[in-house]
Amino acid sequence: MSEKVKILLADDDPDFIEINKTILETKGYEVDEAYTSSEALNKIRATRYDLLILDLMMEEKDAGFTVAYAVREDENLKDLPILMLTSAQEKTGFTFKFSKDKEWMKVDDFAAKPLKPAELVERVEKLLK
Repeated sequence: MSEKVKILLADDDPDFIEINKTILETKGYEVDEAYTSSEALNKIRATRYDLLILDLMMEEKDAGFTVAYAVREDENLKDLPILMLTSAQEKTGFTFKFSKDKEWMKVDDFAAKPLKPAELVERVEKLLK
């Protein structure tokens, strides 16, 4: 019997976590949650996850980037796929072009929140391949 795929969902919005956790669990994934960047990093270092879904703006406006950079700099974690989700454009007016900005973002995929359930699952499945 194979183990379930483990996903860490890091976001400071409990409603966002609950909704997306439910979506992913109905697809058979095991989902853990973190509400701050430090909690996310502690969990990533203590548990093997197959994917990190990460909010950009948590306790700091760039908390997600801080986590992504820490993951990429850690020899044991650097290959962990990261999907960054954010409402930064809505909140700040600043836009990212993933095709142009992905080198410095240090994530594998990037999307604006909220994602429709089917799109979230599609992006997760693509990153897990």
